[in-house]
Amino acid sequence: MLKMVLNKIKRIITFENKKEYEFLIANILHNGISNALYFDYERMKRRCISFVNSMRLETFYKYKFAPSQKKENIYSSVYACLLLDMYGEIENLSESQKEEWAEYFDSFQREDDGLWYDKNLLNQYYYDSDWWGARHLAVHIIVAYAALGRKPKYKIRSVEKYYDLNYTKSWLDRVNWNEFFGHNNDIDNKLMNIMSILQYNRDFYGDENANRTLEFIYNYLDSKTNPITGMWGKCNIEDPYQLSRTAQFAYHILMAYFYDKREIKYKERIVELTLRTQNKLGGYGVKLNSSACEDMDSIELLLHLGRKDDNRVQDSLKKALAWVLSNQNEDGGFVFRRNEPLWYGHTIMSSQKNESNMFATWFRTLSIAKIVNYFENNSVYNIKKIPGYYS
Repeated sequence: MLKMVLNKIKRIITFENKKEYEFLIANILHNGISNALYFDYERMKRRCISFVNSMRLETFYKYKFAPSQKKENIYSSVYACLLLDMYGEIENLSESQKEEWAEYFDSFQREDDGLWYDKNLLNQYYYDSDWWGARHLAVHIIVAYAALGRKPKYKIRSVEKYYDLNYTKSWLDRVNWNEFFGHNNDIDNKLMNIMSILQYNRDFYGDENANRTLEFIYNYLDSKTNPITGMWGKCNIEDPYQLSRTAQFAYHILMAYFYDKREIKYKERIVELTLRTQNKLGGYGVKLNSSACEDMDSIELLLHLGRKDDNRVQDSLKKALAWVLSNQNEDGGFVFRRNEPLWYGHTIMSSQKNESNMFATWFRTLSIAKIVNYFENNSVYNIKKIPGYYS
């Protein structure tokens, strides 16, 4: 069986990059396929927690990003908290420890906008980006607070300017919704960050203005849906790059829809096109060494929009599980993209080629958790129902 799989995969190898692709194949054979077929939750937990513990500095709530790094940062602490919570380890902390961890997060929060600022991370990207930085971190950290059974010290006010619906409409109208959204256009990450925090303010603070703004944004986005793809923006569906990017764009927006269980048009079309983003190794990127983000984006769309009786979806997710598992290293951590280093917004949040890091370990574990829970009726991993995270 494994020999047949190996022979099939080898047909896609080109002479120029044969060495790197053989490395990918070896990982699938030794770490992916067998671990997917005989998934062992307890073994996975031990290995993953071992990596998390190896990244800890000084105390139980301070963590670095990767083995080659030296400095702690709030992002890595958040990812540690989320990983421990998925594996049910947060409940082993005392109430005073949970409070201490939450107070550590609180120490970075500013009262004026409610966002978190770690001096170890401040650079030109941190203040005004949505793929990484203060606004992006907010969507992650609210899940960490929930894991600790706490809320932030201050309400997150950075989204309150969108309560002015004239301002919000003017901002959305500046976007050309009829063009292809390349990676240089970060409006999808921005919308995910805004909508997730609006949902959080609505559900955790009873903020009716946040709800009103959400309804306006939903109606606006519904009016901009492309009926050809069921997603947003112009897309040549025969172009693998454009199709992959369009699915990623849709994921960032639809996570809010999933959380609110809002009706989504063209579900079958979205599933059909998302299935086409899967490559021959099981990941969902144009490059065979697809990234944690590319994989998760398509996985989420299939989990939420695919029918349970659709064998295409089930087969796709099984292949994806093997691929994601193949991105785990011997130390128990995961890589963001095989055979490539990662620079994630800041020098102290970077990792070397094939080096495990905290972001990839959290995001790839989340992919594994969601696929396993899908097949096991949500009975294995602990995943919080928080905006931007789960529905």
